[in-house]
Amino acid sequence: MAEKSRNLLIFPNLIINDTTSITVRIFWPKAPDYMEVTAWEMATKEESGHLLSRRLDNFLTFLGPGGFATPDDTEALESCQMGFSARELEWSDISRGMQRAPQGKDELQIRAFWRRWHSLVADIPYEENTENGVPLDGEISEVARLGVGDD
Repeated sequence: MAEKSRNLLIFPNLIINDTTSITVRIFWPKAPDYMEVTAWEMATKEESGHLLSRRLDNFLTFLGPGGFATPDDTEALESCQMGFSARELEWSDISRGMQRAPQGKDELQIRAFWRRWHSLVADIPYEENTENGVPLDGEISEVARLGVGDD
């Protein structure tokens, strides 16, 4: 367990990063182009002294708001938002892994997240979908048919 890194998304807005330490993040959409993120570093109550100091320093210097990882992730997300607002394309290609058994690098979880999110904001019924290469509407997109995004 200590040799693995994990990121867990609990729908719709809770993320647990289990990497070099455990960080809990909650994000709250405030507008279509703005969200607030709150993060906490987790440690056992018994941890103290040098180990606690090292854990907190690692959090601040890597996952904290001014750390190594968070600012460039934020920049990437902001750049994506600017691109999405351009409106030249009506969709974003998240087809990796369609028409095959799921693999760890696939985008099934992203498609499932956005289907559920859309059902909530559009107030429409949500249907679970196991995919197997067929989106909810029963059509296979041209992107998926061509295998774009698959390795």
